[in-house]
Amino acid sequence: MIASVMFYALYPLSRFFGRLSELWRKAPCVYVNGKEVWDGGGAVSGAQQTGLSLQWHSAGDTGPGPDHAETESPQGALEMACMETCVNDGNDEEAASVREEEASARDPVMNDPAFSRTEGQTHSDGHSCAHAVEMAAHAVYDADRMMDSSLADLYLGSGSEALLHTGSPVYDLSALLADSPPVQTAAEPLGWHFPTGLGLSQMCCRPYVQFPDVSYYPAFQHNDSIEVTWRVWEDFSESRTGAFVDAADAFDFSIMSYNILAQDLLEANPGLYTHCPEEVLAWDARLRTILRELQIWQPDIICLQEVQEDHFHKQMYPVLAEMGYTCIYKRRTGSKTDGCVVCYSSERFTQLSVKLLEFRRPDCELLDRDNVAIVLLLQPLSAHTEALSPVCVANTHLLFNPRRGDVKLAQLAIVFAEIDAMIEKCRSEGRRCEVVLCGDFNALPNSPLWRFVSSGQLYYHGLPTWMVSGQTDLSYKVHHPRLVAPLWPSSLGVSDRCQYQSESQTAASGIFPVCNRQYSHDSMLQLRYCPAACVRPADLELIPGVTDKTPGDRLTPAALESALSLDPTYPEDMEMFSRRFGLTLHHSLSLASAYSEVRPDTQSPAVSTLNSDGAAMVDYIFYSTRRSGSAGEEGGLQMLGRLSLLSAADLWCLKGLPNQTFPSDHLSLLVKLQLRSLSGSNSRLV
Repeated sequence: MIASVMFYALYPLSRFFGRLSELWRKAPCVYVNGKEVWDGGGAVSGAQQTGLSLQWHSAGDTGPGPDHAETESPQGALEMACMETCVNDGNDEEAASVREEEASARDPVMNDPAFSRTEGQTHSDGHSCAHAVEMAAHAVYDADRMMDSSLADLYLGSGSEALLHTGSPVYDLSALLADSPPVQTAAEPLGWHFPTGLGLSQMCCRPYVQFPDVSYYPAFQHNDSIEVTWRVWEDFSESRTGAFVDAADAFDFSIMSYNILAQDLLEANPGLYTHCPEEVLAWDARLRTILRELQIWQPDIICLQEVQEDHFHKQMYPVLAEMGYTCIYKRRTGSKTDGCVVCYSSERFTQLSVKLLEFRRPDCELLDRDNVAIVLLLQPLSAHTEALSPVCVANTHLLFNPRRGDVKLAQLAIVFAEIDAMIEKCRSEGRRCEVVLCGDFNALPNSPLWRFVSSGQLYYHGLPTWMVSGQTDLSYKVHHPRLVAPLWPSSLGVSDRCQYQSESQTAASGIFPVCNRQYSHDSMLQLRYCPAACVRPADLELIPGVTDKTPGDRLTPAALESALSLDPTYPEDMEMFSRRFGLTLHHSLSLASAYSEVRPDTQSPAVSTLNSDGAAMVDYIFYSTRRSGSAGEEGGLQMLGRLSLLSAADLWCLKGLPNQTFPSDHLSLLVKLQLRSLSGSNSRLV
């Protein structure tokens, strides 16, 4: 009983406060071209809106007045007509005739003979309810036609002015756009940028379009400088002062280095590509883009890294063979499924020799990684083939681990030793040999490893292993491994000058194989004067007369006499160990990088790879340059052009790497080089 009383007392109050809140929240409606586009939280229904429009166009009214609080919708008129006709069925034929004449006068369709016959038949049936429904429907149709025509006259006739009625703004979109000035575009096609160069005949860049401020659409930001999102070709053939005068004495060729990102590695490291949509990571889409890029540029030599073995043999090799390439593939050792590829045009080169290198050596604890390399000796084919020197092309992918710079240096030393062996073979035949070194070195520009390749020497003793490649900064750590001599054991057969040593040379230098080492008292005494033993540890406690003594010139005469009495070969030991364990690495190649660390146009850092962890430049093409000095050593290659790199900001504007334009997390490197023939070695230079 009490619950019933509370319900009947509180329910009307809740409805009353609900109506007050609705009225408080209700906002005026907004109509565009007679259609409601925003109700402000309290829009009227479609039936009410149509009824309001009919009331606006009633006789003698130009718009809805403030006194018109109630309107009758066409649906309501239809119901009322049905009710009245059904009640008064059979009465007052004159009223029906009057309604017919009014409808005929407003709509020409009503005057059609066929329509009149149908209407007459309907009247002859006794003015049924169906006839009333049909007449009401025609009335609604006629009202809608009147509303459309009246609205067009009312709003379009006033231009871009907005008519406000009962607090409801009404905007005409067509009038606003018609009154806006036309879109401003450049009178001359200067804003369109058509890059020139190899493979760019179908590429262009669209400028920004500036819309006026009064336009309905928001204006784009005006930018006079057109930024090219596609990579352009940088031509150095005219700017370089060393270009050859006689083109018949030169052989031009192009070479590409490209890490195409093996699909297995992509799927094994999904955290590196969280910024990429799934469709750009699919292999089929990436493969089509990779092959299209190769077909656009058609380089004479292609060096690829991270090429998955099954994808290469089943999908890539048939296409490359059809394009006229001879391909050499080397898979990484162990359980790895990707490797390196070198392809060369059979019409422009012939193969002289090839060496497939594996960096994993079971007898060397340092070299326990599965990286590989390909070293190839090619002979250019032209009308002056005999006068052209061969070209040694090397392709490698060094270890990624930023903390293992010692492994990277050892792998690079093996590549240099193999290149040196091919150069020595050409020299024994009285020929000069040029070198092109490509690959993913996993080292930043100006890092110790990069300087070693460019300058030919590196003082490595005491260098932290993480600092070799410069990929990461671990200086915050208190203790980290450092490089000490020797970097690799003598069993590797590679000297500190990155050259192969025979067994006789190894024995003559006093370096003993690992299998013959005996850590006896006598063998340990031989190491007491090596440079590594003469370096004082930083945390060694200073004990006067004990830990402050070093061998060599600092020895007192008494101590030197004592050392000679214990070991008469003391001076010979010092010389032997200094020769055996050099603290500096050397190589005899004169190499220069085809790419600089900054973009010449914007001075922003150039990058060759980008993923979710960051962007860097780790891919390079090194080529042999002209040597100055002794006669007959002036050869070298001349760079005629290159495909420009992009900055990290440019790549992030393209949603990072990979994307629909660049299918890998690395950018391809493309360089055009010129080889001078031996007959033109004395030709005059520009």
